[in-house]
Amino acid sequence: MNQKFLHALQKYNINSHGKPLSERLCEPNRFKNFSASSADLLLDFSRTELDQQSLKLLLELTEKSAVEEALKRLFNGENINYTENRPALHMALRSDDVLNKLDAITVAAVTENRQRMLKFAARFAAGQLPNKPDQQVRHIIHIGIGGSVLGPRLLIEALGNSTSPQVHFLSSVDAHFRKNLLARLDPAETAVIVATKSFTTGETLLHASRVLHWMTRALGQEAALQRLFAVSGNQQAVEAFGVPQANTLDLPEWVGGRYSIWSAVSLSAAAVMGEGGFAEFLRGAAEMDHHVQTAALAENLPVLMALIGIWHRNVCNFPATAVIPYDHRLRSLPAYLQQLVMESNGKSIDSQNRRVDYDTSPVLFGEAGTDAQHSLFQMFHQGSDIVPLSFIGVINPDHEDKEAHASLLANLLAQATALATGTTGQDNEKILDEVRPQSGREGGLGHAHRQMPGGRPSDVLLLDKLTPFSLGQLLALYEHKVFVESVIWDINPFDQFGVELGKVVAKAIQPALEDESHPVPASYGLDAILAYIHSKK
Repeated sequence: MNQKFLHALQKYNINSHGKPLSERLCEPNRFKNFSASSADLLLDFSRTELDQQSLKLLLELTEKSAVEEALKRLFNGENINYTENRPALHMALRSDDVLNKLDAITVAAVTENRQRMLKFAARFAAGQLPNKPDQQVRHIIHIGIGGSVLGPRLLIEALGNSTSPQVHFLSSVDAHFRKNLLARLDPAETAVIVATKSFTTGETLLHASRVLHWMTRALGQEAALQRLFAVSGNQQAVEAFGVPQANTLDLPEWVGGRYSIWSAVSLSAAAVMGEGGFAEFLRGAAEMDHHVQTAALAENLPVLMALIGIWHRNVCNFPATAVIPYDHRLRSLPAYLQQLVMESNGKSIDSQNRRVDYDTSPVLFGEAGTDAQHSLFQMFHQGSDIVPLSFIGVINPDHEDKEAHASLLANLLAQATALATGTTGQDNEKILDEVRPQSGREGGLGHAHRQMPGGRPSDVLLLDKLTPFSLGQLLALYEHKVFVESVIWDINPFDQFGVELGKVVAKAIQPALEDESHPVPASYGLDAILAYIHSKK
């Protein structure tokens, strides 16, 4: 990270910190100067403490960090994932401009795989087994973990409009949900999709083997295998598991798990998104791909969102951030973004193998509004730590209850406003007195308990309407935001070595849980707790 510009930003923030955020909101042209849009998305960051000079310095930091050059390398298919010596080309799954830069064999393979996936999805949508249309499918069990589940689940909750088939997800290795699920389903009406890039993921394969056994016991091996589908980059392992080649879709090695929503991993989602829904989802993402490459930095949504993130993390030193979607259909978006943000930029080694001396990824969490207002927002308003928020709203709903939707948007705008202004303004103080005239004064308590300091920053993302196109835009926007941040921080957002260590250690511990005579390394310090567990069995 360019330390010169970081120090300049930190110094400027200290010198200009005296102006309250509530006053900044009243500046002429505040919204015009601190907002940007692209197609169906609006970004309003007027409720941050950025001013013209700090934004100018951040844009200069972007130029000094060679963000535009890095974007060119990303879209040109260079080995931007330098620790694994490969490109990150998930954009090729949604943008023909990117796909056509690849070799002819790859282009043909990606195109054919996409067409087969959409044919499978159409058959599932019709309630039929893809390669056996005379066989019924009323349920799909989608097995995966991480991006192999988070993406498809988000798509189905946000955009699913079909009642057939019903999709059920298995992810955590915990067997309770699987046991209850299988008890409710008929194997003769069920298809199973196993999504794992490596086809070695322990949790996924354990679920898959149990579900296959359940189907085989009821239908026989041949009929069970006809209902088993796989999305993977390891075709040899897929065949060894028994999945018929005709039921297999490819996941290219240059697509990371948390970027796989654009791939055949979303087969189950495509089946319930309606005709053309998945294609529109890809088109929306391709629009954002075009925008991030062509828009000026000062009007570039992913760049601006990344700079807001850099400002909050490295200049203001805020350790966490929250995403609050004010639309129930986007309730899984915070979980999806947790993986995208923290698995990508939760790194502390730079491109020169040096440990960084600045902060990188914040902790990201969130919940859908207005529910979140009754759990998280007390801390947001009066807690000792400041947590920047991203509010996400939809202007036009897919229902006719105008009053309910006006209330939903009013709450979104009210929270963004109240966090910024606090109770320092006379208008807010008057409203509080009207609603709860004695609140905070009982028992001789002072007025301080009713005070909210304000100055809590947030940005607002508004979608014209929640459609496959706008959701594609939104998710690609966050992908590119994460990439721009990684360039400024000089870290690799495309590997995830930190995911592996715990899994390796678990393999060493599991035999000791199954057999108390099995030793574990003394350095683990687990002898006492293992003995306790065995004493309770």
